[in-house]
Amino acid sequence: MLWLAIHLPLLPLEVFPPRHQGSLTEEDATMRPRLVVIAQGSGERVMLADTLATQLGIRPGMKLSAAFALANELDIFVRKPEAEAQKMSVLAAWALQFTPTVVIGTSNTLLLEIGGCLKYFGGLPHLRDLVCEGLRAFGLTVTTGVAPTLLAAGWRAACERTRAVMADKDIAWALADLPLAVLPVDNATLEGLAQLGLQNLGALLDLPRAGLKRRFGVALPNLLDQALGLAADPRDPFTPPDRFEYGVDLDYPVDSLDAFAKVGQWLFDALETFLSGRGLGVQEVTLRLKHEDIPASELTVRFGMPGRRAAEFMSVLQERLERYELAAPAATITLIADQLHQLDGMPLGLFGHAAGDANFQLLLARLSARLGEDAVRAVATVSDHRPERAWRLASPGDKSEALPVGARPGWLMAQPQALSLRNEQPWYGEVLTLQGRPERIESGWWDEHPVVRDYYIAQGVSGRRYWILYDHFQNSWWLHGIF
Repeated sequence: MLWLAIHLPLLPLEVFPPRHQGSLTEEDATMRPRLVVIAQGSGERVMLADTLATQLGIRPGMKLSAAFALANELDIFVRKPEAEAQKMSVLAAWALQFTPTVVIGTSNTLLLEIGGCLKYFGGLPHLRDLVCEGLRAFGLTVTTGVAPTLLAAGWRAACERTRAVMADKDIAWALADLPLAVLPVDNATLEGLAQLGLQNLGALLDLPRAGLKRRFGVALPNLLDQALGLAADPRDPFTPPDRFEYGVDLDYPVDSLDAFAKVGQWLFDALETFLSGRGLGVQEVTLRLKHEDIPASELTVRFGMPGRRAAEFMSVLQERLERYELAAPAATITLIADQLHQLDGMPLGLFGHAAGDANFQLLLARLSARLGEDAVRAVATVSDHRPERAWRLASPGDKSEALPVGARPGWLMAQPQALSLRNEQPWYGEVLTLQGRPERIESGWWDEHPVVRDYYIAQGVSGRRYWILYDHFQNSWWLHGIF
């Protein structure tokens, strides 16, 4: 087996800007120390500190209140584990386009089993570039590692060791210079290893397993054997859900449509990421807004035909927001797509572009969002021989029934118009000469609107062609349409 590990930066994968404390102007924002904190008990503790914060004495593990004693101007990023796990699931679904086996590891790491797909993607360098470029398009800068075992690949990615390790015999060499901090063990174990004078994994791997087992328990030696490929390391592969639900808990309630649109963009970006890895699309989504004092409200957005491009989704949402009012400020916004549609095999144009019908359907969706769904209608046929009853208003895209009738004009009168006679011939600004045999329509006795008519195609001296009828109930001529 061969694993490609993708290590994402340990930053909150949530969306709103940092919580600023202090009175510095925006021009001074780049000079503020930046911290990543996580809730712990009744307070918050520092997880990461940038260079400026470290120079001021702020360290990981420190209480946030203590950090404020050292610097009263801070940009604070709050980690949200649930939101990060949600984001990792979306990225795992995206990664399925490269391999059917994806594992969500610890410490913001995705692991792709790529041993069976290297040839398909033209080799490891090309596959690696595809993965990194795809994630870069989503605003993520990642480090990768390649090794025959899942742990070795993940540790090398976390330590920014990008050189690929392809053979089992090279794993020990590949782990040797990694720091002990990469081990997923508790602080007491790390402190105990440091007291032995160990500085890297190479020194640790040289120690007898029996001694490590007596001093640190069986977990540490087993972990090392798993990394070396000497012990089994079973993992559950990621299984994507059959629906999409992605929620954002906001630090500041959304109270304007502009802010709502911004959150919608983030949500649609996540939706595109989720769909693109599986060849899926959506035709309709629901945005659920959770408010503080009133029940949740919902906004349904329809796109006309299945798609997966965030830009197309946003164009429809922007039109929809022109006629939408927030019921109240929203603290949580959730995007829900219950129906996922298969998009693989969609027809393309001659030069690889999507078929023109896709653009037309997007136009219809935008018009419906702006004007209202009842304002954009299509015309569909009804299985009835009477022309005035052979059509109905329908939603765009509804299928029509085939009509077993003869030629029909493109312009049908709303109501038949009576014709006068001149020299016993129908007259409509000119003499109308009948052509061909009539079409008899005798129908409607079942709904109290019976007709007995003979329809003719007639032509005037101008060359214009008309659709006229002789009504046997009224014994008169009528104009019903113009070709």
